[in-house]
Amino acid sequence: MKIRRIIHGVLLVLGLSVIGLLFYYAMWLITDEDFRQMLKYGWPWNSWMVLVDYAACCLLTTVVTLYYWRSRERTEKERDKFRLQALENQLSPHFVFNNFSILADLIEVDPQKASGYLMNLSKVYRYTLSHLDHDTVTLQEELDFLHRYLALLEQRFGEGIQVRIAPDVAGLSGKLPPAALQMLIENAIKHNEHTTARPLVIDVTADGQHIIVSNHKQPITTADSTSVGQHNIAERYRLLTHKKVVINDTQDEYSVTIPLIPLER
Repeated sequence: MKIRRIIHGVLLVLGLSVIGLLFYYAMWLITDEDFRQMLKYGWPWNSWMVLVDYAACCLLTTVVTLYYWRSRERTEKERDKFRLQALENQLSPHFVFNNFSILADLIEVDPQKASGYLMNLSKVYRYTLSHLDHDTVTLQEELDFLHRYLALLEQRFGEGIQVRIAPDVAGLSGKLPPAALQMLIENAIKHNEHTTARPLVIDVTADGQHIIVSNHKQPITTADSTSVGQHNIAERYRLLTHKKVVINDTQDEYSVTIPLIPLER
């Protein structure tokens, strides 16, 4: 398989080099009057000179092609890393244990509520697994997934976590990386206290073609911030668009503004 890829790469370089050489001569013919005059008396160079030009084109094409494929492989590896992290967030032992523990309790106390909880849990996992190979999803898909995820949080934390989604968010159109909003909310929960007496309020609002996830800071003193979550979101956007993720970290509030990527026409 590797030998076949090498052969395909060599043939690609040789073919592109022929095109590049012809383009080089064509541009010379168009722009150089002396060259056009020389052609009236026949081809001005011998075979060795043409071969040297072709070898130079092969060398340049090889360098450009290698750079392109290395960049593409690096990009694919980064995307795979982000997809894996999103999957790990959903399949982490802590997340799985808590959800199934809640499910087990509900089965004994309220079987009907347990059925609804299990449905939401299955759809959260299904969304994560089925969208791992997607670079982006529509905002509506992401919001549908987020509501399922928030239903799990409500059952787990009660009034300790309150996520308020502004009505105008659903009116926007565009795309964003899968589970981007969920990861931002998960990040806020990870680094802030949340109890019934002192609930963590997370706001999801809209500003033009941007979505803002913000919360009043109630930092957990024992939590070490690795900035992995915000770095993940920023890097995923860097791979998809020139639009930037804006992080605003003040003494009292933390917010992340993510842009919506326009839908293809």
